[in-house]
Amino acid sequence: MAQLIDICNRALAQIAAGQIADFAEGSIEAREANRFAKPLLAELAEWAPWPWARARVVLAEVSNDRPAEWLHAYAAPTNLALPLAVRAVEDDATALPLGGSFPFPVQDALPLAFLFEGGRIYSNVANATLVFVRSNVSAAELPPLVARAFELELAARLALPVKKDAAAAQSLARAAEIARMRAIADEANKCGGRPARYVSEAELARAGLAWPGDLA
Repeated sequence: MAQLIDICNRALAQIAAGQIADFAEGSIEAREANRFAKPLLAELAEWAPWPWARARVVLAEVSNDRPAEWLHAYAAPTNLALPLAVRAVEDDATALPLGGSFPFPVQDALPLAFLFEGGRIYSNVANATLVFVRSNVSAAELPPLVARAFELELAARLALPVKKDAAAAQSLARAAEIARMRAIADEANKCGGRPARYVSEAELARAGLAWPGDLA
């Protein structure tokens, strides 16, 4: 996978600027690439619920300053970019459906409510686990289409400070937006997830399926 310096050089090539070997080399290209690339990498983590950047952590409870609204308050992880779901402590599953109209995992059928605000995660779940997208992603982790979107977005941001070319900045910004949407769609297609939907008992019976609780 590409390193950050490689992607920066591809972005610089998009605006016909010189290549760099190190961010500290003193050239305008190195200075501006260093100024824009790392913040953009952190921003990229918030573009979508990237499967390759997800993590889980058992949250640490803190003083609850909203006791009339939520039962529990937790400190948000320092590397939190995008919170996705809260999970409760549950017994190990003994029987689960092999397929069908269920969401996978089945907990997604009834998402547990939470709020991320002011550096805290509020929830009514005790001993909660947070599923989230990490902010500390690296260039080496980026799949090819995501790296391409990053490259074009970086080129759009470098065009003015490096080449003083507003037209190139606008053109590259449009290309970057298309590349970003393509990358997000590609990751969603690879994930294979399906949205939760209501399935009646009659439909389950016709399919010969049952909810996990009915299989015990």
